[in-house]
Amino acid sequence: MVIRSFEGEDMNEALRKVKKELGTDAVILGSRTRRPSGATRDKVVVTAGLPGVDPPWLPAGESFRGQPASDDMETLRIRQELESLRETVLRFEREWGPQTRETVLELVRHVESLAVGDSGGQPSPGEPSVPGEMSRAESVLEKASIAPDVRQELLAGLMSLSYSPSDLEDPDRIGSLLQFLISRNIRVGSSFLDRVREDGPLVCLFMGPTGVGKTTTVAKLAAGFTMKHRKKVRLINLDTYRIGALEQLKIYGDLMGLPVDVAGTPERLTHLVSESRENGKGEIVLVDSAGMSFGDDGRLKPFVDALSAQKNLNLLVSLVVSASSKTEDLSGALERFQGLGPRALILTKVDETECLGSLYPFLSRATIPVCYVTTGQKVPDDIEVAHAGKLSQWILGGFR
Repeated sequence: MVIRSFEGEDMNEALRKVKKELGTDAVILGSRTRRPSGATRDKVVVTAGLPGVDPPWLPAGESFRGQPASDDMETLRIRQELESLRETVLRFEREWGPQTRETVLELVRHVESLAVGDSGGQPSPGEPSVPGEMSRAESVLEKASIAPDVRQELLAGLMSLSYSPSDLEDPDRIGSLLQFLISRNIRVGSSFLDRVREDGPLVCLFMGPTGVGKTTTVAKLAAGFTMKHRKKVRLINLDTYRIGALEQLKIYGDLMGLPVDVAGTPERLTHLVSESRENGKGEIVLVDSAGMSFGDDGRLKPFVDALSAQKNLNLLVSLVVSASSKTEDLSGALERFQGLGPRALILTKVDETECLGSLYPFLSRATIPVCYVTTGQKVPDDIEVAHAGKLSQWILGGFR
């Protein structure tokens, strides 16, 4: 991310400089006042960033609105505890039924909103849901198809970031602030390459609903790891239900000169993985699986259990979902596959929908980070490491 500071006589002048230098895609990261030596009045200093490769973190040692950086660490600790609580809630659902889950999850969301300083999205009795000066911001969120309850949470957060009512009259200022609010609530992970170790292969198992593009995603990652990063990659296919899926993966493997094996049983899968560990046949082993409809995800459990039972295995289970799905379907997929231990999300087909507003409620409450995003059909080009700044831009303005 390109991060710069801009100084002005007042907030409006500083924001005009931000817009002139960085454009309308800039994200406001913080502001403060300072009095130059010999001056009689304070000047406003705005820190802004232009999303690039890295997520939009605040400058070292600073926190938004002058809060100490330790507050951010405390918020992170609370979020980690909440994630653990969410996993417990999902276990409650499986053991005690959905009514218990709904009750406890609502409590978790309320506690989280208080922990991060929001109002929880619920107006106090007798107060209007949206102040008059927030109407423009609400229009932006409504146009992006952000759900009403989530809009209230973002508007409450926006009010806490604003410095005067006039700040909310500038559409560019509103857009930058909303992008910042959205991006800080999206958890992103790093490239899978960061997880590769010298003592054995990284085994990545991909799972998800039917039709989300798992096989193409596996091919994109394999091509990138092989051609761009010179890693030894091995492909394994578990999809013995669809002959076409195996043929597709073999075509990609032949084009890249990579071996493609089929594992119809958990024993065969563990044998192939052990072979890679002992003989160094692959630094990265990518395991493609069949798409699972509702109620079918149990077929994959024996394979995951077999890998999980291997000692010191560098295993990463990833859930692949389509960005064009509804919020309810995305959340439902995560809940259905939660028992298989996913530790990373991959969003596919970002380019196949004009509206990505349904992503935000899902990503802001997801218990695992999104690591990759696919943006087209080209292999290996149309895949990139997830970036909270870009995702926030696409959620508000559509993919571009």
